[in-house]
Amino acid sequence: MSTCPACGSGSTAKLFEVTADQASRSFVSPRQYPDRSRKLISHLSLLWGRDTCDIRKCADCGFGFADPFVAGGAEFYNLAAPHPSYPTMKWEYARTIEELNGLGTSGKTAIDVGAGFGYFLDHIKDKLFRASDLYAVDYNEAAQQALRSKGYKTFSVDLREDGFTPMKEAFDVIFMFQVFEHMDRVDDVFARLKYLLKAHGSVFIAVPNDIRTHYMEGHGSLIDMPPNHIGRWTKEAFDAVCRRHGLQLSICEREPFNLLKFLREDIVDSFLRRAEKPGSVSEFVRGLPRSKAQRIGQAVIALALSPSRLPAWAYAARNSSTLGNALWVKIDKGA
Repeated sequence: MSTCPACGSGSTAKLFEVTADQASRSFVSPRQYPDRSRKLISHLSLLWGRDTCDIRKCADCGFGFADPFVAGGAEFYNLAAPHPSYPTMKWEYARTIEELNGLGTSGKTAIDVGAGFGYFLDHIKDKLFRASDLYAVDYNEAAQQALRSKGYKTFSVDLREDGFTPMKEAFDVIFMFQVFEHMDRVDDVFARLKYLLKAHGSVFIAVPNDIRTHYMEGHGSLIDMPPNHIGRWTKEAFDAVCRRHGLQLSICEREPFNLLKFLREDIVDSFLRRAEKPGSVSEFVRGLPRSKAQRIGQAVIALALSPSRLPAWAYAARNSSTLGNALWVKIDKGA
């Protein structure tokens, strides 16, 4: 049995496995991009050292994880998602800003790890932090250019690596929004977070809600596919890794459920799950050349299939209090 990366328990069980071909189809349509699809399948097999990856769950802290527990790197993301897009506002942004307003941030320094195009930093620049006190980390070249154009001090390397050079206790606040679920070597991450945080500093992390992930995979929607997401974090898992590194899990909240947002996302995600099936009508339409007609075709099929989602929606309605998109935590460092 594989050891839990979050709490160290040996009591983990296999939930299911995915193949390199199945994982590749989740990211790239082989009809639309056959060459990129073949390269991605080959890359995944090399990354895992085999043609399959297991999804396991810890009986003690509930942490779900890919086995092998190895993150996708630059080559994976260049093949799987060469043109990323980022929302300008999310619930975890607003919740973090609410918390920052109560902390007092004048003269403090902050860094956003996985900053994208800097949309969160834009919300706090000149309102909570001076622009000169804001830093950003991102691998994507387009994101780096956008961050620099806005005046943010930008790093393009893994914060765990030697190329990331900020001094010890450099930051009062660290942000990691929808980033930590992508990362392996979690003890190295937390060791570096503690190293970088000033005394009484705080880390704000948002990850996918594990309960929402379980709903999606059990009701015909998208699989939270490795090696994009390799960790499925719970409150108990965060608490375990925090205690191991002398940090304090202070707040843990789930995003409130929004019915209209949920329905829109579920219709799209369930269509995409069907489109991963070779030979299906959904796969054929998804694989057409990108155009307005293709987008309309996908929307028509997704809406036509939506009545079949009624049992899944009934389940979601009964359990809506736990099915928001994100799990958000505030972690503090003592004196």
